[in-house]
Amino acid sequence: MGNMEQNPKSPSFRQLGTLAGFITDFLSTILNFDQVKYWLGQKDELKKKLREVFSIVDEYTSTREEWTEFYKTHFGWTTDFSRVLIPPRPTECFWRLIFITKGITCNKVYEVWTKLFKSWKCTNDLDKDVPINVRISSDDSYAIWVRDRKEPDAEFLGKSTQEVDSEMKRGVTLLERMLLELKYFDETGEHLDVKGITFCSGSRSSAGCVPGVCWDPDDRDVSVVWGDVSGSHSGCGVRQAVSLNS
Repeated sequence: MGNMEQNPKSPSFRQLGTLAGFITDFLSTILNFDQVKYWLGQKDELKKKLREVFSIVDEYTSTREEWTEFYKTHFGWTTDFSRVLIPPRPTECFWRLIFITKGITCNKVYEVWTKLFKSWKCTNDLDKDVPINVRISSDDSYAIWVRDRKEPDAEFLGKSTQEVDSEMKRGVTLLERMLLELKYFDETGEHLDVKGITFCSGSRSSAGCVPGVCWDPDDRDVSVVWGDVSGSHSGCGVRQAVSLNS
């Protein structure tokens, strides 16, 4: 499922700041006002030159382009993920990189769901009734790593959200899980969580419940459901996510 891409050891912000400072000092000795103004207006060409100088290769270019096409196909949106920072990829297990574009919402994703497969939700307005989210898309686009599994993470099965992720730092948000569902279906024609439920522990409803997503074998639809943060079931659990703030 997806491309398993490796993440090199990332430089620290202090290292990058030191390098940027050196470059700035040097450029101030060789460029005049008009030259700086020119390059500020030619950022794409400047980026190309910098890649040549530093032999920089973005290993996630294909994934960025893949998600750009995804949003264009399903939402008709033109997106640009070229400047979205990628969190360090965890070294253990299998992970998938997903991009959440600025302005996307649960309601918008659900609308697309209904066009592609039978769907059900426990409330008329997901955005209104799930107001608490550890990550939001209203300010800017972002990227996260999620566990690349069809079912919730095995090590958390049978454990409640309260037990595993009471501080909302470990699991996916409802929006992220809904986008993951759409992307997985787009690629495979199948659904996630056919045996259990992913507790979207990065989100909470206005009543303090944790939203969950699963395939309902009885009604044969993808469902968004409510769960008690202290509730547990042997087939249900948290699906991990890693962000820049993790």
